[in-house]
Amino acid sequence: MKRLLIPLAVVASVNSGPVHAVDYGVFGALFPVEEPSVLDTIMNRLTEMEGNGELAQMKQDMQDKARARVNRPIPVTGMRPAEIYRRYNVDLSIVLDRDLSDHRGVVFARAGTRVNPLEHSRFNQRLVFIDGDDPDQVAFAVDLANQEPVKLILVNGAPLELTETHQKLFYFDQGGVISTRFGLTVVPSVVSRADPLMLVEEIPVSRGDSQ
Repeated sequence: MKRLLIPLAVVASVNSGPVHAVDYGVFGALFPVEEPSVLDTIMNRLTEMEGNGELAQMKQDMQDKARARVNRPIPVTGMRPAEIYRRYNVDLSIVLDRDLSDHRGVVFARAGTRVNPLEHSRFNQRLVFIDGDDPDQVAFAVDLANQEPVKLILVNGAPLELTETHQKLFYFDQGGVISTRFGLTVVPSVVSRADPLMLVEEIPVSRGDSQ
């Protein structure tokens, strides 16, 4: 049988009654924990960048990118030039998913009601969607704007430059929100009111195409 050997110091400590903590002092040198402040590191880096001109260049680059994005927004994807004349209708009606009430709480439209926004709008301008980088499409849109009040909407191109060049206000369909609502896939497309629906006309205008 193996015998379990227990150090005498342990036996003595167990049998000697209550145990008390004893301060034996400090042995060896103590060093404070030094860790650089994240804020100080950032501020030092910014000071360095300001001194060597890197910060000024970064600010200028950001301004240039913002200016470029304003003048040339991200193109609407999935668009192509119209090749044949085509027309179709779009119903803008929606079915309410909840009751609508006025500022006094009076319900004027119940959930499940079909609402056509054309019944409550007098808007009657034609919307002309074009690729602003296609000279033929731009010429078509400007000529139309000279004949009647229309809204010129780009799916690609530089609206500020075109506005300055042709003295006509050009909008941009940011994110393709309006194009998607009318189901547009080609340009030029002219959208006009045809109560109770909207009429979309795809009109080829590139050289060599006939309208």
